[in-house]
Amino acid sequence: MGCFTSAKSRPLSINSDALCQYPRIGKISVKLRNIAGVVIDRQTVSFNVTEPILITSNETEFADEKILASSCVLPGIDPRGEYKKKCQDNCFYLTDSDGILCCLFDGHGAEGEKVAEFCQRIIEGLFSQKKQLLKDHPFNFIKHATEKCDSELQKKSSGIDSDFSGCTGVMIYITATDIFCGSVGDSRGILGTTIAPEVLPAPPANMGAEREILAAVKQKRKSVIETQINSIQLTRDQKPEDPEELQRIVKAGGRVQRLTDNAGNKIGPYRVWKQHANTPGLAMSRSIGDMIAKNIGVISEPVCTSYKRTSGDLFLVIASDGVWDAMDNEDVGTFIECYRRKCKTGISSCPLGTEINFSNTCIAQILCEEARMRWYTIVEEEDVMIDDISCIVLEIKRTDEILAKHSKRPVPIEDVAEKVPDEGSGEGEGLRRAPTLKEIAVRDPRRGSIVSDKMPGFEG
Repeated sequence: MGCFTSAKSRPLSINSDALCQYPRIGKISVKLRNIAGVVIDRQTVSFNVTEPILITSNETEFADEKILASSCVLPGIDPRGEYKKKCQDNCFYLTDSDGILCCLFDGHGAEGEKVAEFCQRIIEGLFSQKKQLLKDHPFNFIKHATEKCDSELQKKSSGIDSDFSGCTGVMIYITATDIFCGSVGDSRGILGTTIAPEVLPAPPANMGAEREILAAVKQKRKSVIETQINSIQLTRDQKPEDPEELQRIVKAGGRVQRLTDNAGNKIGPYRVWKQHANTPGLAMSRSIGDMIAKNIGVISEPVCTSYKRTSGDLFLVIASDGVWDAMDNEDVGTFIECYRRKCKTGISSCPLGTEINFSNTCIAQILCEEARMRWYTIVEEEDVMIDDISCIVLEIKRTDEILAKHSKRPVPIEDVAEKVPDEGSGEGEGLRRAPTLKEIAVRDPRRGSIVSDKMPGFEG
């Protein structure tokens, strides 16, 4: 089993810069299925893609080191135009003389966008007020910041109903010598480097069913580079089916199940539910907000990891699941290294309605556009909405001589189990739950982080 993802120089039959051109009109051939899940027809859907609500690209400096930072947020979209989708992603970075703090929040629920914006205000305040804590004890700062976001949300003064709304969070602080990470939920950070670490900071995530759906498009759109790049996962995704997370949720009185479609097939991710109610349906085991879920084992404590910087480090990427649902770590790492030097820098906007390519935007938008292009395959298969897509890319300036190849493999950390015992198998009985409700017969059209009978569109 591989411990990290890497890419080496290899021949390519289908690849060119022409692939990285993104028109503003999308066209998708959606599979139509009968109640048994059998494809009976296709329907062609055309739509105008959404433009970025945030785009930045500028050079920043700390400790005599220059970093090129770019960011982008692309709102999600329903290709059929039946649902009006609010963008709930938010990302930003803050810099001082000691380092760069990168933050990304992916909201969910009726007021998820308010939660993500609220968290930004809290973090910006703490960045000014707690500079010494961040410098001396980065993990303590990350934990304090996450706890404050969560506790302040519960107050009436927040003006936000966070019972069924919340967000994921990733905070990564990069200094001259180290990278300190904290994550809550399933947004993720990776590092592109030529030197593989002795011990991985976090286990590589498994894309699960998406890997099979996206296998063909990954092969068709893969990037090729001459330098070996190791795509090291810096943060750990927290899913309800992970053994440690599952045990905590069940002990608190929750249950973990997937949805089922009308034919009884399991669909979508594992979700957290109350023992005898079809709420809240949260697809992660840790989050900021989601106060109802906090009663059944969902927590806001971040999982913290660190990485000692090396001379081979090239770039860092923090992204929401809008990227990671469509591209794996290797995809993102090779894509960034292949195209980052070709992109425009020093921009704060892009031409609206114009085809996007290297000549008119930054690498952060190019990555988001590529992820959205791959989402078309998911929509064709599942007839779902395209998620919000956001990322921050930090390019660490390195000369070509440093890009030497390294082949030493890291020592594997303990694997995270990928299986949740099936009901009725007798396996893991103590970790599951008391006699259960039957699987929830509901389609998962939004493919979202939360599905609840308290929300519009639930068909329980």
